[in-house]
Amino acid sequence: MANMTRESAAILTAAGIPVSIEGGYEAYVPKTRIVLFEAGQAVVHGLSFDEALKTITLNPAKLLGIDARVGSIEKGKDADLVLFDGDPFEYLTKVKMVFIDGEMVAEND
Repeated sequence: MANMTRESAAILTAAGIPVSIEGGYEAYVPKTRIVLFEAGQAVVHGLSFDEALKTITLNPAKLLGIDARVGSIEKGKDADLVLFDGDPFEYLTKVKMVFIDGEMVAEND
């Protein structure tokens, strides 16, 4: 990670370079909160909330070439959504509902 700073996401985005944040994979550790934490840290260090959200939604979809189907909420795209009870980048925020293909598959009180 030489030459990287906490402001890297903001600097690259300002330069027009798409940034994607990923958490990797380890079967024994849920990585969802890590990705949200990293995107939240990018906000703390200069990236706008909307751009940080794109680093975990639309930007990865574009980089993978699947943005015609996923990555943003638009008519005709797959309806896979997660609804939170607050700011998704706040660690204590909880998932309230999960929709896959437009069908609710999980609901938490």
